[in-house]
Amino acid sequence: MRNTFFFRTTALLAFSGLAALSSACSSDDSPGSTGGAEPDSATNPAVLVAGQVYNPGDEYLTYVRVFPEVPQGDVDFGDFREFGNATVTVHGGRVFVEQDGVMQRFSVNGKLELVDGPRFTWGDLGISGANATSTVFISATRAYTFAPQLGVIVVWDPEAMKRTAIIDLDFPERPEGMETWAYDGHVIGDNVIWNVFSGNFETAVPHPALTLAIAPAHSEAPPTFVEDSRCLPGGPSFLDENGDYYVHGGGYYGYFYAYGGIQDGRTCALRVKAGTTEFDPDYLLDYEAVTGSYVNTPWIGVTEGQYVTRAWDPSVPIPELADDFWAAEADRAMLVDHDAGTAVPYPDMDGFFSIDGETRIVDGVSYFQLSETGYNAGGNADVVELHPDGIREKFSLSGGFLLALARVR
Repeated sequence: MRNTFFFRTTALLAFSGLAALSSACSSDDSPGSTGGAEPDSATNPAVLVAGQVYNPGDEYLTYVRVFPEVPQGDVDFGDFREFGNATVTVHGGRVFVEQDGVMQRFSVNGKLELVDGPRFTWGDLGISGANATSTVFISATRAYTFAPQLGVIVVWDPEAMKRTAIIDLDFPERPEGMETWAYDGHVIGDNVIWNVFSGNFETAVPHPALTLAIAPAHSEAPPTFVEDSRCLPGGPSFLDENGDYYVHGGGYYGYFYAYGGIQDGRTCALRVKAGTTEFDPDYLLDYEAVTGSYVNTPWIGVTEGQYVTRAWDPSVPIPELADDFWAAEADRAMLVDHDAGTAVPYPDMDGFFSIDGETRIVDGVSYFQLSETGYNAGGNADVVELHPDGIREKFSLSGGFLLALARVR
């Protein structure tokens, strides 16, 4: 099993025609919706926690609950609302849950309960499951859902909860057998930019370049694609306080570098300067030069310019068998300074599994999950705060893992 939340294979229905733009359900015709305006949300503080439980057979259950603040101690899914395999996002004081090609909006009342709101579907396009798409909110009335498997960006209105357009991707051709998805998306100036990964997990052959999909944020013009072969794909991206966009190309934890027979590629980070849409030819941060290894877990933001990663101990040989790569315990936690290009040991994280690579920041504090079990049925996770001097324990999830943590209001 791939030891990560970044991508979980989900079955997609056969692609149907894109002409059916009108099939978008509103609150008046969606089964189970409120049929009208949502009740006014309260003003008391609210923080969303979403978790996910893995069951054998690649089945997932998603659990959502709202707390007054980031919880502490043991957290039990028993009081959470249960969904199937879903994605959960927060925007504008509301909660959005995507499941089986249906996006539903929820408000949060004064008792911190989820209140059902309107929903719409894009299932007719072939998007039958969550976690194969990436949604970016541009404004209160405009959002994009990027679906490279279908070759489209779905444009929709979070206020009216209806689909408003389809943008064809015309994604660059990839060899048969490669899986493609977006790690994350960001609104940068007048564009939405996604860092896109492509690779074949059977042969460990990646597309040999970082790829950005760049779509105008306020028109239905088709996106453009920018590639740079200096780094292998596979990793999240970050915006710094200056608006510079850093794209991490880790080769999917270094897996594709280790087993893909790569000759000229490397794992590294590139930069797109604020106000531009091209990679900066003068910037490259080489993982091996900084951390001592080309195998790095995704870089998790701690403070501006500082990230935590776990790099493979160069004194430990890479396993000959690819299946043994994920179970090896050879990584060392390090605090990396992005600008200085330096790394120092980071305490209290060795001996745990990395099960996702997402930076979650609430009220200026970065949260990350560590696991003693790895992403398995019956597993667990400890959610900790990341600080420059080390971690601070916050709360624990038994029987599952963290999917989302965000302030609602």
